[in-house]
Amino acid sequence: MTGFGVATRPLTAGTDAAPQSLTVELRSVNLRFLEVKVRQPFGAAGEERIHQRIKARKRELGRGRVDVHVHVQRATSDDDGIGLEDARVRQVLAALARITELGGQQKLEVRGPTAMEILKFSTLSRPGDSDRVAAIPDALEPCLDEALEALCRMRAREGAALAEVILEHARQLESRVADIETSLEGEGERLQDRLQERIHALLARVDAERPAPERIAQEVAILVQKGDVAEELARIASHLAQLREVVGADHRAGQGKTLDFLCQELFREITTIGSKITSHRGSGLMIEAKSCVERLREQVQNVE
Repeated sequence: MTGFGVATRPLTAGTDAAPQSLTVELRSVNLRFLEVKVRQPFGAAGEERIHQRIKARKRELGRGRVDVHVHVQRATSDDDGIGLEDARVRQVLAALARITELGGQQKLEVRGPTAMEILKFSTLSRPGDSDRVAAIPDALEPCLDEALEALCRMRAREGAALAEVILEHARQLESRVADIETSLEGEGERLQDRLQERIHALLARVDAERPAPERIAQEVAILVQKGDVAEELARIASHLAQLREVVGADHRAGQGKTLDFLCQELFREITTIGSKITSHRGSGLMIEAKSCVERLREQVQNVE
């Protein structure tokens, strides 16, 4: 299930150090298992602390891929918004002057850099950026917890919306099944008329004697018995009731698999009914019912 959470904390710094801020971003997408990917500047110890913090919320996260990005950014008073600092520019220019001087001593011609090249070296890999942080700040856990809380709230909202979508598809399927049941009214009479027409046509071709009405009624009864779908309809009603029960229950592991199994059973029962229906209207309703199950199954894949 998808979600996003972000939190920022200021970091305390010494009197000579520029102020810094800690930012934690969390993104989650649906996956079969829980997989956590961490990018952070604190080494193995920091990654382990982040993993432990996320595992503590496993009941809420369930499964999915969770990407964690931790940034420590430095902000200075002379920062112009694109990461360009006056002190850093002066350092780069001084280094370029020194390179030119050394090149002249060696009788080498040193080509001067362009303004864009100076900008590149003045903004990348600045002291205090995330890739140079060593100590784990005390604000890491509170910042991570805030981002996790935002992520879980977003996932909860999406879960509630997903439950409504699933229940709506279930209502549509129930309506199609009710239409199928209505279309089966008078099925016995239709079978009897069709059987009589075929028998009369066949007898007329061979000039044979017509069978007794009781014999035709017996054959019709056999066909009606073979085409009876009462058991399939009862099982569909049971599966839909179980589906609503699972969707309305408190979160627990395995609900997604249960719903997926119920969708498979619903499709199987509807396919069985389709093999017994003889009317054109019933066949059209069967196609609509199968489409409802497919849409339902697509949404169920997002349930953990």
